[in-house]
Amino acid sequence: MTSYAKALVILDGCFDIDYKYKRMVLDEVEECSSLIDFANSSAKLFSECLNNFDTTNYKSRFNDKTFDKLLKEYQRKGVKVITEACENYPNELYSNSDRPLCLYCQGNVELLNADKKLSIVGSRKTLPNILKITEDYAKRLSESGVVIVTGVAGGGDLSAIKGAISSGNLICVSACGADNLHREFTRDYIKKVIDTCLLISEYPPRVVAMPYFYPFRNRIIAGLSSGTLVVSGNLKSGTRYTVNYALDYGKEVFAFPYGIGVTSGDLCNQVIKDGAYLVTDLSDITEVLGFEIGKEGEIELSQTETAVLTAIKSGKITVDDIIEEVGIKVYELIPTLTALEIKRLIVKNGAGEYSQTK
Repeated sequence: MTSYAKALVILDGCFDIDYKYKRMVLDEVEECSSLIDFANSSAKLFSECLNNFDTTNYKSRFNDKTFDKLLKEYQRKGVKVITEACENYPNELYSNSDRPLCLYCQGNVELLNADKKLSIVGSRKTLPNILKITEDYAKRLSESGVVIVTGVAGGGDLSAIKGAISSGNLICVSACGADNLHREFTRDYIKKVIDTCLLISEYPPRVVAMPYFYPFRNRIIAGLSSGTLVVSGNLKSGTRYTVNYALDYGKEVFAFPYGIGVTSGDLCNQVIKDGAYLVTDLSDITEVLGFEIGKEGEIELSQTETAVLTAIKSGKITVDDIIEEVGIKVYELIPTLTALEIKRLIVKNGAGEYSQTK
């Protein structure tokens, strides 16, 4: 990482400074040539906007020892950090003034920069028939190469997860750090998401979710995608925040229509009145966004999945052989192998060797 990227990781770990002040300072400070330069310039700005700011304590954090300690902690927990200064930070988020400083990722980070992404959001209280439709849409889209982006709650989020998880084309956005994922409603699915798809958060592993994290988290869900499908929600639902962010970012908004008196769909009807696309068929989404739905069972592969599959086809059948052939780390390879197994493209024998199935 560059010195500036390292500084972002350290700054993001300064839990005693609110995000709004971090963003305010980063908008003013220029990229630095060293951690000391960043500490000096940013400390001056923080002291101007924060009362009783402890400049000495703040500066003492910015060194390679602190960075190495944080990075080792994250790696031990299977978390990869992508800062806004990294090349693979998603362009869709970088253009937003309220973008996260860092993304803490578990799983296939290549999904962040997929060309086709659609957010699917809905409330925990969603009608059974809507849950079924949502799962079907997520499945058909994801199997055609569209990455589904959603949260980690029950209801609409969970249906999107169920539909997309087997394809590997799924990003779930959490409002807490990796250490606290057991608190989430979909905890039984989280390991599957990490193993085969991607789970991200803007919070370091130790951070516990606060109520106000959830609406702010929704800007990431909306920002990552070309459009947002609203499947349910009453007028006070937190889903409204996702819609507002999508509109602010100039993204397309889609919604299922509901009958009169169905409160779990009041938000959907309202956003349709406000100009969102009414959805009664998957083509209502794909034609607007230019997504092509392939034949059933036709699944797109990521660049890494393609490289790994090619290596296996050429006779590289062990983990060590594949790592040497493809040139990736073991923690990147294992989720890829699992994804290919789920897609039934490879099979593992009792000796831990892989072979192509079709």
